[in-house]
Amino acid sequence: MLMQDYVRLIISDTHLGSDYSKENELLSLLTSLDYDELILAGDIVEFLRNPEFTKTSMRLINFIQEFKGPIKYIVGNHDDAFESFVGSYLGNIEFMSEYNFNYKGRCYRIQHGDQYDTGLVKQRYLIRFISSIQNIIERTLKVNLSKWWTSKQIKKRKLKRIWDIVQWNKDADVFIMGHTHNPEVLIWLNKDEKLKTYINCGDWVDNCTYVIIKDKQVRLRKWESKLNVENI
Repeated sequence: MLMQDYVRLIISDTHLGSDYSKENELLSLLTSLDYDELILAGDIVEFLRNPEFTKTSMRLINFIQEFKGPIKYIVGNHDDAFESFVGSYLGNIEFMSEYNFNYKGRCYRIQHGDQYDTGLVKQRYLIRFISSIQNIIERTLKVNLSKWWTSKQIKKRKLKRIWDIVQWNKDADVFIMGHTHNPEVLIWLNKDEKLKTYINCGDWVDNCTYVIIKDKQVRLRKWESKLNVENI
């Protein structure tokens, strides 16, 4: 009998508690797929803006609490209230700043990605203040400023920035991050003809994308659910 492959599911930037978090779609994903390990790659809970949780938020939290496999929680910049938890466990949840492991002869590294920011976005207290103002505007005017900001950053971002990031992590064969809300994959051969991969998980505000690692492969996928989560 063949041994079943160990399956890892990676999601990031769910921003639970924010107005535009796709909580129903996320619940559908988590309860529909089969996987052994859940990796939360940062910005899972929206702490920078005053979060408002729903019944679906509670169902997601209950699901995570009842999940039987290991959960790796990589702390991001929007949920850095958990920063002091890094290196500790809460039940089956292990908090960390990055996750490194080997799978089928390849070295994997997963980070949130905020450590590569520069400029004003590195000023924590300023960003908290700006996020509070953003929260008021979004909830009052029903406008998604996060989506506008992300599209603006994507337009001005250069590919060179990705190359900088992967060069800083060149000891990893597969480097996975979130943070930018921009799902993308880059695959290349280095000078030694060794396969290298960069993947951005995307988010659960606009894109509903995730990464799955199984059957010797790593894949970025988009979740399109037709399930009624009320029946899950």
